[in-house]
Amino acid sequence: MYEEILELYKDKLTDFFKNVPTFENQLLYSEFNKDCFDNMFKNNQNENPFPVKVLKEKIPELKDVCKKCGQYFMNPRNKSHIKYDVIMGQLFEEILIDYFTNHLKIKAVHGDKTNKKYPDCMILGKDKGIIAYFEVKYHCAPFISAINKINRYCYESSATLDYKKIERQLEIIESDIERPVFYIHWIDYPCLKGIYFETSEQVKNALINEKIFQRQEREGDFEKNPQSIYKEKIYSKLLEMGTLEEFVEIIRSMIK
Repeated sequence: MYEEILELYKDKLTDFFKNVPTFENQLLYSEFNKDCFDNMFKNNQNENPFPVKVLKEKIPELKDVCKKCGQYFMNPRNKSHIKYDVIMGQLFEEILIDYFTNHLKIKAVHGDKTNKKYPDCMILGKDKGIIAYFEVKYHCAPFISAINKINRYCYESSATLDYKKIERQLEIIESDIERPVFYIHWIDYPCLKGIYFETSEQVKNALINEKIFQRQEREGDFEKNPQSIYKEKIYSKLLEMGTLEEFVEIIRSMIK
């Protein structure tokens, strides 16, 4: 499905990123990425993930890609300008909403704009009632120093969530939303790519058990309301997530 989405929305994505610096294989998918998916995700071990060193032995191209990746992503790039971040987030939401609705015949819409604390997107049933909520997160920059900062490997620990924002949202989910809530992670690293998901229960568990990392201040922070600046981050465990195909099957079962 990920390759199909890249092909279907190629023009839309190319147009959006035409003036944005990107890594050489961003929003592309090759046999190398397929090998990375097989070794880093499909055939990996949840409790004892393969070290990057081992993966370089399994995937011959990985050594060179890792070198380029480190050189590119260790340099400051995105200054976290809020307008661009919001527009980019909406782009990936719109793509998945359109894909679900027009290609899979699963009715997806944006959430209630009058209540912005609710998850951003919804899945509707045949009677137009709300079946589930979901949020979309796009990640293209691996947490290069993860092994030193949080003692995890970059490829499986770079799906970022804002600690305080998620904490507040989980409170709303538990008190007000009587529907399943999913967090969809669009992963676009130089090595591992694909669309994965986790449940709000998994996110709550990460909130409790995972190490909190505080990022450095960025130029774009000065454009934001102080209450909207989230420096404390947690990193979901990619190897505990499901694939987009599995998400679609869950939603179809719920609709039935």
